[in-house]
Amino acid sequence: MKALGEILAELSKGGFRITRARRSMIEVLLDSRLPLSAEGLIDALLGKKVPANKTTVYRELTFLKEMGIVQEIQFLHERVKRYEVVFGGHHHHLICMGCKRVEDVELEGELEKYEREIMNSRGFKVLNHTLEFMGLCEDCR
Repeated sequence: MKALGEILAELSKGGFRITRARRSMIEVLLDSRLPLSAEGLIDALLGKKVPANKTTVYRELTFLKEMGIVQEIQFLHERVKRYEVVFGGHHHHLICMGCKRVEDVELEGELEKYEREIMNSRGFKVLNHTLEFMGLCEDCR
């Protein structure tokens, strides 16, 4: 998992300013146990006494996505887009339909095999995919 200092160092090295809003947004996303919507991010920032309006938050989210620091995800059961810090490898999500907790899960090997099969059999190049497992966590069963 990337640490705050590592992310900020990457940005500084690239010549980008570390504003209070930018730093606080990264901190909130790193500390969150689940991907946040823009509204959830604004609420968290206000809870930290960091003034944040929608325009600033969306502008920063766009910047952080372009820098490869944050990724945008949209769960199939929701209409809202959510954001989380990119932690290296591609991962999927376990979503509890009871308490709404989201956990990351990494599946290695098999999905890449299927992507190659799709390319070979259909000539379709997979650029990205999402996989969500929806159910009930141990606490909600």
